[in-house]
Amino acid sequence: MQIDHNILIAYGGVSKRVSKGSFIFMEGDTPRFFFQLVEGEVKMFSTNIEGKEFIQGVFTGGNSFGEPPLFESKCYPSTAQASTDSVIVKISKDKFINILQDYPSTALSLLNTFAHRLYNKATSAQILIGRTPEEKILGFFNKIRVMDGNEKTLIPYTRQEIADYTNLRVETVIRALLKMHEEGKVLIKDHKVYC
Repeated sequence: MQIDHNILIAYGGVSKRVSKGSFIFMEGDTPRFFFQLVEGEVKMFSTNIEGKEFIQGVFTGGNSFGEPPLFESKCYPSTAQASTDSVIVKISKDKFINILQDYPSTALSLLNTFAHRLYNKATSAQILIGRTPEEKILGFFNKIRVMDGNEKTLIPYTRQEIADYTNLRVETVIRALLKMHEEGKVLIKDHKVYC
């Protein structure tokens, strides 16, 4: 969802530059702000006891992130970290609520965003449940790729990121991708994966 930048600023929003690797909020923090990415990329992830990351989502310029806990008044269930140098607008919860009350179309847009994200969570859950590594990876690729006829689409993720998305170990991803390449399910060229 994208709220007009001028509206955010008029209601007291503040633009902030964040460096790659900076944390916007941490798992367990209390939410106090609405965040919208102006430019750059932010990943949200959860970490298990062993320190393994599971990527919940990646957000790019124009997207908001971290809203559900703000409405629930519950702690963040995941961490948000800048994947690249980024610019973020943040606005307090009460001023964000004022925007939603003053601009009903924005509230409807937020509802649509939530519906889209819930749908994506459901399809992500299908990828993770009881499948072989190859099926998990293909399910993930099918979810993200742009269908372009018979052309193979570049998968814009590292092996580690694919592992984080599919809840597999990077070694398993590497073996599975090689097997899938041999079977013609993916193309690996110059260390890049195409599906």
